[in-house]
Amino acid sequence: MSALLKPQPVEPGWIRRWWRESWDLMASSPAVFLLLFGALAAVNTAWQPLLLGIPIACVEMTLIFAITMAVHSGETGLLPVLRRLGHVPWWPLLRLILDLAVLLLVLLLLMLALRQYLGAILAQDHLSTAASLHHLHTPAWDALPLWLRSLISNSLGNAQVLLGNVFLLLSVGVVVAGITRTGYIALLAGFQAVLINVRVWLGFLLASLALQGLSQFLTARLHTEPAALFIGVLAVALLQMVGLYGWCFLRESFGLPGRQVQTVKARNWRAQLRSVGG
Repeated sequence: MSALLKPQPVEPGWIRRWWRESWDLMASSPAVFLLLFGALAAVNTAWQPLLLGIPIACVEMTLIFAITMAVHSGETGLLPVLRRLGHVPWWPLLRLILDLAVLLLVLLLLMLALRQYLGAILAQDHLSTAASLHHLHTPAWDALPLWLRSLISNSLGNAQVLLGNVFLLLSVGVVVAGITRTGYIALLAGFQAVLINVRVWLGFLLASLALQGLSQFLTARLHTEPAALFIGVLAVALLQMVGLYGWCFLRESFGLPGRQVQTVKARNWRAQLRSVGG
């Protein structure tokens, strides 16, 4: 397992390659990913404190990674995938998420110690998309039901948090995949994978910034509940796609078995062609 903790550079063309792989995964088991979509939507319709955005986003990524890993290994039925969720190392993941929550609490205490700056930070909505939308007070936005506002702000906010902090996404994936069960080692592995793949990290970061502007553009045009519901569905779909891209990043960076199986299949295919040609 120690060899897997040495991340590898991702090959060029990852944007289109991961897009195809993500759709192939969803097409291989539509019912499973539809259930995952419903679970993400249900979680994000509930009120979520902004300061717990990162821990909640990590829990959502745990679900996405666990289900995607099960489907990628060949489990396409609902019951087999749900049984595979029981094999996820939940306790190490909870400890990792608890460590992140404690770190955020420490940062909050530091901000409170500098309380004269805290008001300015919150007033300018620098936290995330969720922070911007929570502080968006327009007649059209305030007229929407609370659950619908929560669905949009939480889904977009959690997607942006994970895109902007891709090392956390990888750290959760390292634990879910069973590469390590130690929190600080998982964090170090996530940081190392990001440093080795700086271009991929910049791509995720640019996507995070683009999402901030896109969310403000879309929400400024919310005038009816059907339009808001449509944007909410798109937001959940985007969050799920971020998780699938994170899985592809994890799999290629740490050399998980999926890529090795594809290589073996390709070698067998070429060997069969040579035998026929001979």
